[in-house]
Amino acid sequence: MHAVEITLTRAVGAIELRAAREEGRLPLAASGDRTRLAVLVSAKNEHRAIRKIWRRLQHALPIDVLCSVFPGPDGKYLMSIPMADDVWERFRAQAAAAGNTPEHFLNEAVAQALARDRSDRRARLDRSLDVLLRAYTPEEVTAEAARRIRLSN
Repeated sequence: MHAVEITLTRAVGAIELRAAREEGRLPLAASGDRTRLAVLVSAKNEHRAIRKIWRRLQHALPIDVLCSVFPGPDGKYLMSIPMADDVWERFRAQAAAAGNTPEHFLNEAVAQALARDRSDRRARLDRSLDVLLRAYTPEEVTAEAARRIRLSN
């Protein structure tokens, strides 16, 4: 059994979800906002589980991304994102030019995007802290942070 999260492009209603369950013959559990679903799929491996979900649900639901719920032995999550044929061809051409497989090329692109996001997030935090520390003492900032942590627990 493989647990997979389905991220939808929009929220689905109860009728649409019921129809997808019947058409796909898969047990689907929806999040509160119905933009994400969880499904358990019987398959020999995660790749086959992902293919089974696409085959059974691609016409029944507005699927954006499929992602394994648990990391594999390599510590990575398996993601499946639909791409138009022309986009996939561009990936293949760029990967070939770089001497890589399309999968490796895409893995590297995602890793670089995540690194940029972490860097951007850290920079935003630095700027926010600079603003706070110009207006308040470090003691005031840490005391308020400690107070909020206590309140949230």
